[in-house]
Amino acid sequence: MSMQWEFATQRDMGVMTLTGFLGQDATHRFQGAFDWAVARCSGPLVVDMAALRGWNCSGEDAILDATGRLPADRGPLAVCGLGERGAHVLTPPAALSAIRLFPDLETALPALAAS
Repeated sequence: MSMQWEFATQRDMGVMTLTGFLGQDATHRFQGAFDWAVARCSGPLVVDMAALRGWNCSGEDAILDATGRLPADRGPLAVCGLGERGAHVLTPPAALSAIRLFPDLETALPALAAS
């Protein structure tokens, strides 16, 4: 199963929802989708991973690499929906301050709006 994505704007923030599997075969697709989303929103960007069936190290690396393409005035990339599934390179200290983690989209949006 390949990775699919959708983009929406909520509360002046971009929300990129991922579904499927984010693996090595999907990293190029993710990078293109991420760059497309960045170009179409001016506020913070949230990557919602709650609907992903899974990911591997290549997928995690693609998300971490994307943080370098997010303009500095947008703040750190927000990632939500990891749930009980671990993502080693997306969690501190590996991600340092490049990624803010939230349990779900309903938590991420108000927290980002307040900051």
